[in-house]
Amino acid sequence: MASRGKTIQLENMYVADFETCDAWPPASPDEIPNQRVWLAGHKNLSTLETKYFTSLDEFMKDILARKNNVNSEIAFHNLKFDGSYIVPWLLRNGYKVTKSKPKKGEFSVLIDERNAWYSITIQVTKKRRVVIWDSLKLFPCALEYLPDEYGTPTRKVQEDEEFYKQIRPMDHKPTERELKYLENDLQVLAETLRKHIEIYGLRFMKTQAGQAFYNFERSFPVWKMRFPPLDLEIDQKIRKGYWGGLAHVNKKYKEKDCFNIGVYDINSSYPYQLASRKMPFGYPIITEGPPDMSKFWVAEALVMFDLKLNCVPCIPTKAIIENKPITTEHWLEASNGVVRMVFCNIDYLTILESYNFKLIKWEWVIHWPWKVHRELRNFVYQNNEIKIKKKELAKKEKDPVLRQEYLTKSNRAKIDNNAFYGKFGEEIIKKGKTPYLEHGEVVYKCDRLEILSERKRRFLPLAIAVTAWGRRQLVQLANILGEHFLYCDTDSIHFLRDGGEEKIKKAVQEGILVIDDIRLGAWKHEGNFEWGRYLRPKCYMEGNLSKKYFEVTCAGLPADKHSGRGSKKRSCCTPENFYIGLVIPGGNGKLRTIRTPTGNKLVPVDYEIKETYSLFSG
Repeated sequence: MASRGKTIQLENMYVADFETCDAWPPASPDEIPNQRVWLAGHKNLSTLETKYFTSLDEFMKDILARKNNVNSEIAFHNLKFDGSYIVPWLLRNGYKVTKSKPKKGEFSVLIDERNAWYSITIQVTKKRRVVIWDSLKLFPCALEYLPDEYGTPTRKVQEDEEFYKQIRPMDHKPTERELKYLENDLQVLAETLRKHIEIYGLRFMKTQAGQAFYNFERSFPVWKMRFPPLDLEIDQKIRKGYWGGLAHVNKKYKEKDCFNIGVYDINSSYPYQLASRKMPFGYPIITEGPPDMSKFWVAEALVMFDLKLNCVPCIPTKAIIENKPITTEHWLEASNGVVRMVFCNIDYLTILESYNFKLIKWEWVIHWPWKVHRELRNFVYQNNEIKIKKKELAKKEKDPVLRQEYLTKSNRAKIDNNAFYGKFGEEIIKKGKTPYLEHGEVVYKCDRLEILSERKRRFLPLAIAVTAWGRRQLVQLANILGEHFLYCDTDSIHFLRDGGEEKIKKAVQEGILVIDDIRLGAWKHEGNFEWGRYLRPKCYMEGNLSKKYFEVTCAGLPADKHSGRGSKKRSCCTPENFYIGLVIPGGNGKLRTIRTPTGNKLVPVDYEIKETYSLFSG
């Protein structure tokens, strides 16, 4: 979100929530009735006073009242859902949508092209503005796990399915149980936000990455002199060289039972690369090639390649801008002829180790100077020291309040290190959606285009270098393991211990690998499993058959309810059924969104493990 100018005070900050149901009983199983807000409420962050409403109309009229022309902010935890009720109400009640800064009687939305909702800004009068924002972007977890952020006391109340499915008539008066449920949800979010404000102040950022980058800026105020903004043309030229994390299954073992498995993770991979590796800076120098290997560079070239035996593919389809091979694979094994691709110097070195790579012609090369930056190193290592020390203190501390304080500081330092680098890779061209009322229904059109001013731009070459160094460290170990490599994802390696452990031991003796449980950038032994099966990227199962204990990673499939934040417990998957083509009725709690004229409805949907998955990293 943009700067808010005059700081909004705590007494004008609120959290809010809606409870919704079908507006009428469906006549058939296929009918999707309009949705209705039967209970709404907001809680003031200063007084913790709650106001309840039994209709959306009452709620909206209250938050849009003149109220001494004072600006206010209201947080919903998952604005994508609750906002789907607010936007139709605004359009049907005299407010006009605008793509620019709203004037009196207008509102704007910040919804990106991927349908991520960030905020709704409503200009009530010339002086009064109401900003409704999504706290899920700041605390990316379910409300159930929100108290874990800061160890706040109130926990979410759990209700049975009947409570959520019940249709309340228009004249329904909320019961004590229903009011307690809503009050509890509001209190959970209010406590977390108050604690966050206590730490970061009233001008806190509204996203996790934004807050982390703001903390970095405070440690290095003149960072833009070191990392100046790119012009649009150069940004667009090199963006195809920004690849993201690598997830890959060794085809030799795909869908097969594997035994005696070891797992290693890199301790804080991206923070380590930022702190310890050479990173680009300064202004670009454009040449026709060949590149100067003493500098950081991004280039476009005509090339041919095919994967070496027992090596991991590390060229993504997105890097190919002409003659792209027809494949469903994200990471390519062969070019199948001459292709035009964009890549950086770090990836070039990694590619040479994994592929038979023939360079036919350099088209253009853009160079930057590079070095290890003291300011990046200080920020990362200071946070890492806080993370480790506070975690150790928490283990020894008997006072539960003090223990939680230590854990909170440890966690915030970890988030700062892991989240801030991504802002450097932020898109310069922002595309977004705008809601319109057509034939009585709200439609969202991707018609908003914003090119960030130089003041708001970051420095893409740094993000390219960070991820490239991370992939390089990952691929080097995967290639050392060779035929014993099973699976990798961004910063972790899974391998066959029989044969693989000897290779790792040799690499450590030769100084190629460092293994340490704490040291930044070292490989940490995460554990061993008796058995595992790897179906595709981000879809695998590991466990101990003798103890009947299993962990399942399956992108898009929710973990078992109430099994904990980051849980890998998915009881619907077993060694007997975990194969491509498995259909899980009800999706283990997976929900899909159905839009109605009055707001969104969440309905259960089956989940199928398919051969390919669209949400690859990168």
